[in-house]
Formats: sequence, structure tokens, C-alpha cells
Amino acid sequence: MASLGKLCVGRPTFLLPSTFLGSPRNLQRSSSAGGPDLKCYRSGRCIRRRLTVYGFLPVDPWAPTIDSASVASQLFAVSLFPYLGFLYFITKSKSAPKLTLFGFYFLLIFVGATIPAGIYAKVHYGTSLSNVDWLHGGAESLLTLTNLFIVIGLREALRKIKDEKESTPGVLPRIKEEEKSSV
Repeated sequence: MASLGKLCVGRPTFLLPSTFLGSPRNLQRSSSAGGPDLKCYRSGRCIRRRLTVYGFLPVDPWAPTIDSASVASQLFAVSLFPYLGFLYFITKSKSAPKLTLFGFYFLLIFVGATIPAGIYAKVHYGTSLSNVDWLHGGAESLLTLTNLFIVIGLREALRKIKDEKESTPGVLPRIKEEEKSSV
């Protein structure tokens, strides 16, 4: 029993943080239990764990829970590509109001400021960004500005359309006037 304690004792250390995109946690781990993927039971039996990959997310089938922070950060990083595609096509279509388009681009400033703020919170406070009020509030204020730019731009566009409809006479009266003048 003493040898089992020596074999399975010790918390694994991670060479890369679990939130690093694409770093399978169990492959990056080194432990005193005889290897990174060794699972030991009280009975003294040890087996090697295997890593299962679902899409781009590595998942350890023996883990009691999946680290939600790791999955969230990977999804956050991958979601940037569809958003850049959205920005490309909405800019190319020239259908969005200028202030709204600026708001969509301003969201990238929010993302660019949130990432270093999250790293700073983790390094200096040892917790996530959401637990450091002054950093989290500053980052969220950028998101608030983003939302304001988008909404005010759309509101101005709707008012402009409404004003154009009110200022131009209907199509039917113009056609009747043209018919009378041609006779």
C-alpha cells in the first residue's frame, strides 16, 4: 500500500495553461505517477488514459469534469474567424450605416482590450477577469460603447428612411399626373 501512495501521489503540473488553444491537457502534463497519462486506482491497478478528440477540442474520457474555462477560451478564439468573415461581407455589401459598421469594428477593440486585461487579472490577481471589478468594468464599458454605436447607427438609418418616405410623394399620384399631362 505504501508503494501505491508513492506511485499516485502528487498533483500534475501543466507545461502550458489548460486554456492554451489546442493544448491537450493530458498530453502536456507530467506527474510523479509514472507518466502523463497514467490513472491509478486504490486497488493498485494503473492504466493509461487515452485522449479523445471531438472536433478540435481534446477531451479526456476519464476526467470527472471537463474544464469549462478551457473549452470557453478555445471557442472564443475560434469564433473570431466567422466574425471577421461577417465584417468582410457587411463592409463589402455597403448596406450597413456607417456608425453601425464602426460599432461592429469597435467590437474588435473590445476583444483586443479584454484579452490583455484577462491575462493581467490572472497573473497579478490569480483569478479570472470577471472577478476583478475595475478591469472587468473597464472592459465591459467598451462593449457598452460598441452596442451604443450599433444601435444609434441603426436608429439613424431608420429615421432617415422614415423621413424619405414622408418627404417624397407617393408613386401613384405621380403616375396620374404624368398621364394627365401627356393627354
